[in-house]
Amino acid sequence: MPLTDQPVKGMYIRENGRFFYLQDRMLKTQGRQGGLIIMKLKALDTGQVLSKTIKSGTKVEYIEPDIKEAQYLYKDDSFLYFMDTESFETISVPEETVGKYADFLREGEKILIFMYEGKILTIKENLSVVLEVVQAQEEVKGNTANAATKEVTVETGYKLQAPLFIKKGDKLKINTETGQYSSKAN
Repeated sequence: MPLTDQPVKGMYIRENGRFFYLQDRMLKTQGRQGGLIIMKLKALDTGQVLSKTIKSGTKVEYIEPDIKEAQYLYKDDSFLYFMDTESFETISVPEETVGKYADFLREGEKILIFMYEGKILTIKENLSVVLEVVQAQEEVKGNTANAATKEVTVETGYKLQAPLFIKKGDKLKINTETGQYSSKAN
């Protein structure tokens, strides 16, 4: 059980039997009282993001997860299935563990799975992905009174708003945090 009094961004923390990912931390000083560390934590079991304040110098338990490379196979109602690229075993990951990132996974794509003591914590999420448009509405000439966008569907089945010039077969760069169109990919 390693402990540290210097939590850093990107660290995995265990507290009361739950696992958290430290998304951000900020040090706040208060004169004679010493400093406070304000941590922005993502609960790996629920995906909830919360803020926690501790006194500077307080020790937190951190973990170093095992990392496995896996290939995404398919998804059903409650699980996503991956194949371990070394042992070729099938790994089932609950959909709530992956969260909304499941909308951006393509079949056959390789990803990293973070595990600790045999329990799956999370998968490595990319900040953006490139996906091909499989369905796009036809643009209507003169329909630019509002933001000039239309709904498109990408290869994973995810639907989003994109500019009018986007057509079937185009590759889009999508921000996975917001789920919005970023740019057209080359």
